[in-house]
Amino acid sequence: MENIKRAVARLDGNEGEIATAFLVSKEYMLTSRHTFISNPDKATYKIFFPNHVGEKQYDIDKIYFEDDVDIDNLANDIAIIKLNEPIVEIDPLVLDFSDIKVDEEWISYGFPGSKRSYGERFKGTFHDILSANPDEKFDINLNCEVPMIIDARYGIKGASGSPIIRNGKVVAIFSNESTGAIIGASSLRRSRNLLETNIATLEIEITEESPLQKSLKEAVSNTERFIEGFPDTLNVFLRRELYELQREFFGNLDNVKYFLENSKYPIANEETMVNGIEATLEIILMVRSMYGNVRILIEDDFANLRVRSDKDFNMSFVYAQERNQIMPEILLKMHNQMINKSAAQVMIECGKPIPPNPIIFDNCSSSFRHNLCKSCGQPFKFEGILQTYIETEDDGLIKGIENNNFALLNKAEIVCGECVRKVRDQVENSEELKRMVVEKVYG
Repeated sequence: MENIKRAVARLDGNEGEIATAFLVSKEYMLTSRHTFISNPDKATYKIFFPNHVGEKQYDIDKIYFEDDVDIDNLANDIAIIKLNEPIVEIDPLVLDFSDIKVDEEWISYGFPGSKRSYGERFKGTFHDILSANPDEKFDINLNCEVPMIIDARYGIKGASGSPIIRNGKVVAIFSNESTGAIIGASSLRRSRNLLETNIATLEIEITEESPLQKSLKEAVSNTERFIEGFPDTLNVFLRRELYELQREFFGNLDNVKYFLENSKYPIANEETMVNGIEATLEIILMVRSMYGNVRILIEDDFANLRVRSDKDFNMSFVYAQERNQIMPEILLKMHNQMINKSAAQVMIECGKPIPPNPIIFDNCSSSFRHNLCKSCGQPFKFEGILQTYIETEDDGLIKGIENNNFALLNKAEIVCGECVRKVRDQVENSEELKRMVVEKVYG
């Protein structure tokens, strides 16, 4: 903590402005952008390092920050200060642009008004990540546990601009603009271009994104375009659900990787894991719209997704990696995998279908002959479908089919991904969306 305290400074304006700033290179500092909105005159500010040389003051040479585009696209609450002279006696803080996860711990140090002379230590957890939230000047909500904050607007006034530090590296900056006891903060990641463009000698912790993380981000961006096809009244709702889904996925990458590998047909490998990830995200977003939650099930015998309302609703999602994959073939293989599970025997005795939960098939063959979708396909007898694509000279296999009872497969609830997506053209509000998605999957 001592090296952090030395690098953190008071920022005082002669019109009563108070904030905190911290050193990120020998001649550059970071602070909160809103400090300079009412008084942008750099000559009226002084910088002091009370935990290094308390009496010496530094002046500002330049200030850099991004401008608001409009009321719906606000700039991140981060500003760069270039000092009038370099500081070589203090080690700058290291920056980290990697993802932040909910419930991770953070620490900080700053100069709130109540303890302006000697500063104060802060400690807490990340409460929420407001990903891609352009109508706010911050994108993180913080819980502050030490000290206990009653009102963020007054409890830490003057600490705006303090570094939010995770694992010894700065990931965000106090914005001090939020409601109640939750404190707003601005991530460095959102301002990465600003920082790298204007500061040549940043101390940055380079954290390479995995191929999965990169693919997820690209898929989120493309899913935003999918959302644009919905009525305007649903855009805000679906974007909020998408960003929450993105946050959940990035906080649970191991489970997401497992799901992406095993929800494919055939099962994916490392190279093909992200195939169809955009289409997959679209469908999961629709599923999530039912009840505002979706959970990936790991190693469940009968489902890979679950939503919760007054009870659990399970389902399976299967994405065909090749366009000509046939629904009945995939369904039969799923059936054969499940039939040997102990619980399957109980279901058979009760006359329940195997698979027992609704299945969403995506990217399968569009042939009407093999379309099992209950909305756009044809009624089917599974025994007949099997015979249509088994070679007639394979007498042993034909006999095996005739001697097995596939009647329970006739009860399988199947919907295609396109029918789920077409809900977009049939709804006007979130309640209709929820009703229609439930109807498509469970109706």
